[in-house]
Amino acid sequence: MQRQVKNKIARATIIPFLMVIVGWLPNCASIHAFTNISPEQAEALIRRKADNPHFVLLDVRTVKEFNTGHLAGALNIDFMSPDFTDRIDELDKSATYLVYCLMGGRSAQAMKLMREKGFKKVFNLEGGLKKWQAESRPIE
Repeated sequence: MQRQVKNKIARATIIPFLMVIVGWLPNCASIHAFTNISPEQAEALIRRKADNPHFVLLDVRTVKEFNTGHLAGALNIDFMSPDFTDRIDELDKSATYLVYCLMGGRSAQAMKLMREKGFKKVFNLEGGLKKWQAESRPIE
């Protein structure tokens, strides 16, 4: 009888714990520095890092594009500007960056350049701001 009670308690404790772990693993396993991440993963990253001063949202679109709407709190450095490389050289290479553009192309190139320059953690918003908005996520 006592053994049955212990087994029930163990199952009641372990099963919910395992369910949490199993649900959590795909998000952790799929996010590695210098990779594309989905809008869902990006939004979760933004929420987790909201109060972290070493987390930067980097919009690499033109100023004109940026002014039509962007992620809240984003820094704008135009990938196509002649001083792009100089401007990213001024950034903290140990910070975590979520880089995005309109559709993901420029930001993927920016991410590659940032890796070459010694940045430690850079993520590219897959599909860019277009995919972010298509999934009804907020911009300002």
